[in-house]
Amino acid sequence: MGDALDSDKIDALWATFAAEVDRMMERVNDSTDFAVSPGSSLGGDDRASDPYQVSHAVQMCIVAGVDHLHAMKSLLIDLNVLHSAAPFTLVRGALEIFSSAFWILHPAKRNARVERVLRLHAKNFHDQHPALESLDMSDAAMKKAKYARLGEVGSARGIPAAEVTVGYRSTDAVTYADTNAPTSKPLLSWQMCSGYAHGRPWVYLGMADEEMFEETDEPGVLKARVTSDPGKLLFPSLHAQWLMKDLVDLVERRARNPFEQLEQAADDRARSLRLSWP
Repeated sequence: MGDALDSDKIDALWATFAAEVDRMMERVNDSTDFAVSPGSSLGGDDRASDPYQVSHAVQMCIVAGVDHLHAMKSLLIDLNVLHSAAPFTLVRGALEIFSSAFWILHPAKRNARVERVLRLHAKNFHDQHPALESLDMSDAAMKKAKYARLGEVGSARGIPAAEVTVGYRSTDAVTYADTNAPTSKPLLSWQMCSGYAHGRPWVYLGMADEEMFEETDEPGVLKARVTSDPGKLLFPSLHAQWLMKDLVDLVERRARNPFEQLEQAADDRARSLRLSWP
Protein backbone atom coordinates (compact mmCIF):
# COMPACT_ATOMS: atom_id res chain seq x y z
CA MET A 1 0.00 0.00 0.00
CA GLY A 2 2.86 2.32 0.75
CA ASP A 3 4.10 2.11 -2.85
CA ALA A 4 0.70 3.26 -4.19
CA LEU A 5 0.42 6.43 -2.10
CA ASP A 6 2.46 9.58 -2.02
CA SER A 7 4.09 10.71 1.22
CA ASP A 8 1.49 13.41 1.92
CA LYS A 9 -1.35 10.90 1.70
CA ILE A 10 0.53 8.47 3.94
CA ASP A 11 1.14 11.21 6.51
CA ALA A 12 -2.55 12.20 6.43
CA LEU A 13 -3.66 8.61 6.99
CA TRP A 14 -1.23 8.21 9.88
CA ALA A 15 -2.55 11.43 11.44
CA THR A 16 -6.12 10.10 11.24
CA PHE A 17 -5.00 6.77 12.66
CA ALA A 18 -3.21 8.43 15.59
CA ALA A 19 -6.19 10.63 16.43
CA GLU A 20 -8.57 7.66 16.41
CA VAL A 21 -6.29 5.52 18.57
CA ASP A 22 -5.82 8.37 21.06
CA ARG A 23 -9.59 8.84 21.23
CA MET A 24 -10.11 5.12 21.84
CA MET A 25 -7.44 5.13 24.54
CA GLU A 26 -9.42 7.84 26.32
CA ARG A 27 -12.57 5.76 26.01
CA VAL A 28 -11.10 2.57 27.45
CA ASN A 29 -9.72 4.58 30.37
CA ASP A 30 -13.22 5.91 31.11
CA SER A 31 -14.96 3.49 33.47
CA THR A 32 -18.38 4.82 32.43
CA ASP A 33 -17.88 4.12 28.74
CA PHE A 34 -19.17 0.98 27.02
CA ALA A 35 -22.05 0.70 29.47
CA VAL A 36 -24.50 -2.14 28.80
CA SER A 37 -28.21 -1.40 29.10
CA PRO A 38 -30.08 -4.12 31.06
CA GLY A 39 -32.72 -4.28 28.32
CA SER A 40 -30.22 -4.62 25.50
CA SER A 41 -29.24 -7.64 23.45
CA LEU A 42 -25.81 -7.63 25.12
CA GLY A 43 -27.42 -7.39 28.55
CA GLY A 44 -29.33 -10.57 27.74
CA ASP A 45 -26.11 -12.23 26.60
CA ASP A 46 -24.51 -11.39 29.95
CA ARG A 47 -27.36 -12.96 31.90
CA ALA A 48 -27.24 -16.09 29.74
CA SER A 49 -23.47 -16.50 30.04
CA ASP A 50 -23.05 -15.56 33.73
CA PRO A 51 -20.44 -15.74 35.27
CA TYR A 52 -18.58 -15.54 31.95
CA GLN A 53 -20.34 -12.41 30.71
CA VAL A 54 -20.03 -11.73 27.00
CA SER A 55 -19.64 -7.98 27.50
CA HIS A 56 -16.77 -8.44 29.97
CA ALA A 57 -14.83 -10.62 27.53
CA VAL A 58 -15.43 -8.24 24.64
CA GLN A 59 -14.47 -5.18 26.67
CA MET A 60 -11.27 -6.88 27.82
CA CYS A 61 -10.41 -7.55 24.17
CA ILE A 62 -11.06 -3.91 23.27
CA VAL A 63 -8.81 -2.70 26.08
CA ALA A 64 -5.99 -5.07 25.08
CA GLY A 65 -6.30 -4.31 21.37
CA VAL A 66 -6.32 -0.55 21.85
CA ASP A 67 -3.32 -0.85 24.17
CA HIS A 68 -1.37 -2.66 21.42
CA LEU A 69 -2.23 -0.03 18.82
CA HIS A 70 -1.47 2.84 21.17
CA ALA A 71 1.95 1.37 21.96
CA MET A 72 2.73 1.12 18.26
CA LYS A 73 1.45 4.64 17.63
CA SER A 74 3.51 6.00 20.53
CA LEU A 75 6.69 4.48 19.13
CA LEU A 76 6.15 5.44 15.53
CA ILE A 77 4.47 8.83 15.72
CA ASP A 78 5.24 10.27 19.15
CA LEU A 79 8.83 9.03 19.43
CA ASN A 80 9.52 8.74 15.69
CA VAL A 81 11.06 5.28 16.12
CA LEU A 82 10.40 2.59 13.52
CA HIS A 83 11.65 -0.88 14.39
CA SER A 84 11.78 -3.43 11.61
CA ALA A 85 9.53 -6.02 13.31
CA ALA A 86 8.11 -4.84 16.66
CA PRO A 87 5.38 -2.53 15.29
CA PHE A 88 4.03 -5.32 13.09
CA THR A 89 3.95 -7.60 16.14
CA LEU A 90 1.90 -5.01 18.04
CA VAL A 91 -0.52 -4.62 15.13
CA ARG A 92 -0.78 -8.40 14.89
CA GLY A 93 -1.85 -8.54 18.53
CA ALA A 94 -4.53 -5.93 17.94
CA LEU A 95 -5.87 -7.67 14.83
CA GLU A 96 -6.06 -11.01 16.64
CA ILE A 97 -7.68 -9.61 19.78
CA PHE A 98 -10.25 -7.51 17.92
CA SER A 99 -11.05 -10.48 15.69
CA SER A 100 -11.69 -12.70 18.71
CA ALA A 101 -14.14 -10.17 20.17
CA PHE A 102 -15.87 -9.72 16.81
CA TRP A 103 -16.10 -13.51 16.43
CA ILE A 104 -17.83 -13.75 19.82
CA LEU A 105 -20.28 -10.89 19.40
CA HIS A 106 -21.24 -10.94 15.72
CA PRO A 107 -23.47 -14.06 15.37
CA ALA A 108 -27.19 -13.30 15.21
CA LYS A 109 -28.25 -16.03 17.66
CA ARG A 110 -27.63 -15.68 21.39
CA ASN A 111 -26.66 -19.32 21.84
CA ALA A 112 -23.85 -18.88 19.32
CA ARG A 113 -22.55 -15.85 21.23
CA VAL A 114 -22.76 -17.67 24.55
CA GLU A 115 -21.02 -20.73 23.13
CA ARG A 116 -18.19 -18.62 21.75
CA VAL A 117 -17.53 -16.70 24.94
CA LEU A 118 -17.40 -20.02 26.81
CA ARG A 119 -14.95 -21.33 24.21
CA LEU A 120 -12.82 -18.23 24.77
CA HIS A 121 -12.67 -19.04 28.47
CA ALA A 122 -11.92 -22.68 27.72
CA LYS A 123 -8.96 -21.53 25.66
CA ASN A 124 -7.94 -19.30 28.55
CA PHE A 125 -8.01 -22.24 30.97
CA HIS A 126 -6.19 -24.41 28.46
CA ASP A 127 -3.33 -21.89 28.31
CA GLN A 128 -3.45 -21.06 32.02
CA HIS A 129 -3.16 -24.59 33.37
CA PRO A 130 0.30 -25.58 32.10
CA ALA A 131 1.74 -22.20 33.13
CA LEU A 132 0.38 -22.43 36.67
CA GLU A 133 1.08 -26.16 36.92
CA SER A 134 4.78 -25.47 36.48
CA LEU A 135 4.54 -23.25 39.59
CA ASP A 136 2.49 -25.81 41.55
CA MET A 137 -0.49 -23.45 41.45
CA SER A 138 -2.81 -25.69 39.43
CA ASP A 139 -3.54 -29.38 39.09
CA ALA A 140 -5.74 -31.73 37.09
CA ALA A 141 -8.63 -31.45 39.55
CA MET A 142 -8.66 -27.64 39.33
CA LYS A 143 -8.56 -27.75 35.54
CA LYS A 144 -11.40 -30.30 35.47
CA ALA A 145 -13.54 -28.16 37.78
CA LYS A 146 -13.12 -25.11 35.57
CA TYR A 147 -14.14 -26.99 32.46
CA ALA A 148 -17.08 -28.49 34.32
CA ARG A 149 -18.34 -25.02 35.26
CA LEU A 150 -18.16 -23.93 31.63
CA GLY A 151 -20.07 -27.04 30.66
CA GLU A 152 -22.80 -26.28 33.21
CA VAL A 153 -23.36 -22.80 31.80
CA GLY A 154 -23.48 -24.17 28.27
CA SER A 155 -25.80 -27.06 29.19
CA ALA A 156 -28.31 -24.60 30.65
CA ARG A 157 -28.62 -23.22 27.09
CA GLY A 158 -28.62 -26.63 25.44
CA ILE A 159 -25.02 -26.28 24.29
CA PRO A 160 -23.07 -29.57 24.51
CA ALA A 161 -20.08 -29.45 26.85
CA ALA A 162 -17.84 -30.90 24.15
CA GLU A 163 -18.51 -27.86 21.95
CA VAL A 164 -17.58 -25.51 24.80
CA THR A 165 -14.42 -27.11 26.15
CA VAL A 166 -12.79 -27.46 22.74
CA GLY A 167 -11.76 -23.79 22.93
CA TYR A 168 -11.02 -21.96 19.69
CA ARG A 169 -8.18 -21.03 17.34
CA SER A 170 -7.10 -17.49 16.58
CA THR A 171 -6.98 -18.37 12.88
CA ASP A 172 -10.69 -19.21 12.96
CA ALA A 173 -11.54 -15.90 14.64
CA VAL A 174 -9.48 -13.82 12.20
CA THR A 175 -10.91 -15.70 9.21
CA TYR A 176 -14.42 -15.11 10.55
CA ALA A 177 -13.76 -11.38 10.93
CA ASP A 178 -12.25 -11.28 7.44
CA THR A 179 -15.49 -12.73 6.04
CA ASN A 180 -18.00 -10.81 8.15
CA ALA A 181 -16.56 -7.44 9.24
CA PRO A 182 -18.15 -4.56 7.29
CA THR A 183 -15.00 -2.58 6.48
CA SER A 184 -11.87 -4.48 7.55
CA LYS A 185 -10.35 -7.57 5.94
CA PRO A 186 -7.79 -8.51 8.61
CA LEU A 187 -6.62 -11.96 7.46
CA LEU A 188 -3.84 -10.96 5.05
CA SER A 189 -2.58 -8.25 7.41
CA TRP A 190 -2.59 -10.69 10.34
CA GLN A 191 -0.71 -13.28 8.32
CA MET A 192 1.89 -10.73 7.26
CA CYS A 193 2.32 -9.39 10.79
CA SER A 194 2.56 -12.93 12.14
CA GLY A 195 5.47 -13.48 9.78
CA TYR A 196 7.28 -10.56 11.39
CA ALA A 197 6.35 -11.71 14.90
CA HIS A 198 7.76 -15.19 14.34
CA GLY A 199 10.82 -14.15 12.34
CA ARG A 200 9.68 -15.85 9.14
CA PRO A 201 12.08 -15.33 6.22
CA TRP A 202 9.29 -15.02 3.67
CA VAL A 203 8.03 -11.76 5.10
CA TYR A 204 11.42 -10.27 5.99
CA LEU A 205 12.89 -11.02 2.58
CA GLY A 206 9.71 -10.51 0.60
CA MET A 207 8.27 -7.33 2.13
CA ALA A 208 10.96 -5.53 4.10
CA ASP A 209 13.49 -3.16 2.55
CA GLU A 210 16.89 -4.71 2.05
CA GLU A 211 20.29 -3.09 1.69
CA MET A 212 22.91 -5.50 0.38
CA PHE A 213 26.53 -5.34 1.40
CA GLU A 214 29.66 -7.25 0.47
CA GLU A 215 29.87 -10.99 0.20
CA THR A 216 30.76 -12.99 3.28
CA ASP A 217 33.34 -15.74 3.61
CA GLU A 218 30.55 -18.20 2.84
CA PRO A 219 30.03 -18.56 -0.94
CA GLY A 220 26.73 -17.15 -2.20
CA VAL A 221 25.90 -15.44 1.10
CA LEU A 222 25.66 -11.65 1.34
CA LYS A 223 25.41 -9.38 4.35
CA ALA A 224 22.22 -7.34 4.36
CA ARG A 225 20.39 -4.83 6.53
CA VAL A 226 16.61 -5.32 6.73
CA THR A 227 14.50 -2.26 7.49
CA SER A 228 10.91 -1.14 7.10
CA ASP A 229 9.06 2.06 6.29
CA PRO A 230 5.84 3.73 7.46
CA GLY A 231 4.10 3.02 4.17
CA LYS A 232 4.39 -0.75 4.56
CA LEU A 233 3.25 -0.60 8.17
CA LEU A 234 0.26 1.54 7.20
CA PHE A 235 -1.64 -1.26 5.42
CA PRO A 236 -2.06 -3.60 8.42
CA SER A 237 -2.46 -0.66 10.80
CA LEU A 238 -5.42 0.68 8.85
CA HIS A 239 -7.08 -2.72 8.85
CA ALA A 240 -6.63 -2.87 12.62
CA GLN A 241 -8.16 0.61 12.92
CA TRP A 242 -11.11 -0.36 10.69
CA LEU A 243 -11.66 -3.61 12.59
CA MET A 244 -11.59 -1.67 15.86
CA LYS A 245 -14.33 0.59 14.50
CA ASP A 246 -16.37 -2.36 13.23
CA LEU A 247 -16.13 -3.98 16.65
CA VAL A 248 -16.99 -0.84 18.62
CA ASP A 249 -19.98 -0.13 16.35
CA LEU A 250 -21.21 -3.67 16.95
CA VAL A 251 -20.73 -3.41 20.72
CA GLU A 252 -22.55 -0.10 20.93
CA ARG A 253 -25.44 -1.39 18.84
CA ARG A 254 -25.88 -4.53 20.93
CA ALA A 255 -25.42 -2.65 24.24
CA ARG A 256 -28.32 -0.24 23.65
CA ASN A 257 -31.89 -0.92 24.68
CA PRO A 258 -33.92 -1.11 21.42
CA PHE A 259 -36.71 0.97 22.94
CA GLU A 260 -34.20 3.66 23.89
CA GLN A 261 -32.96 3.59 20.31
CA LEU A 262 -36.49 4.13 19.00
CA GLU A 263 -37.01 7.00 21.42
CA GLN A 264 -33.70 8.57 20.35
CA ALA A 265 -34.65 8.21 16.68
CA ALA A 266 -38.01 9.89 17.37
CA ASP A 267 -36.29 12.74 19.24
CA ASP A 268 -33.82 13.20 16.39
CA ARG A 269 -36.68 13.25 13.88
CA ALA A 270 -38.62 15.82 15.91
CA ARG A 271 -35.54 18.00 16.29
CA SER A 272 -34.92 17.83 12.54
CA LEU A 273 -38.49 18.89 11.82
CA ARG A 274 -38.24 21.83 14.23
CA LEU A 275 -35.00 22.99 12.62
CA SER A 276 -36.49 22.80 9.12
CA TRP A 277 -39.76 24.59 10.02
CA PRO A 278 -39.88 28.02 8.29
